[in-house]
Amino acid sequence: MDNAREKKDFAVKLGARIKKQRERLGMNQRELAAATELKAASVAMYESGARVPSLEVFVDLVKTFGTTADHLLGATDQQDLFVDDEVEKAFRHFASLSPRDRKVIMEVIWALEKIPG
Repeated sequence: MDNAREKKDFAVKLGARIKKQRERLGMNQRELAAATELKAASVAMYESGARVPSLEVFVDLVKTFGTTADHLLGATDQQDLFVDDEVEKAFRHFASLSPRDRKVIMEVIWALEKIPG
């Protein structure tokens, strides 16, 4: 397969994943455009595969969708950044802790990982 065809296939697949994430959030193209400071026409071009978003726009899309870059690129089927709501809640709390407390928790996690089981 030639390079131009591979690029087009990638753009179309990425566009489909962008559209799927937008629809998952119940957004239309204008709403996604407003959330990411884009024009609705740009969103339509990304979704159709006519254009590929810049790295900056791609990062904005990942953040807006609350997903991972790997998922949006098609490298994994895991759509959410966190396995479940409880893990997300714990992570958000973890992030608000002091550096000392985060270090202690990480030491406990690494110690638990070493326990056979």
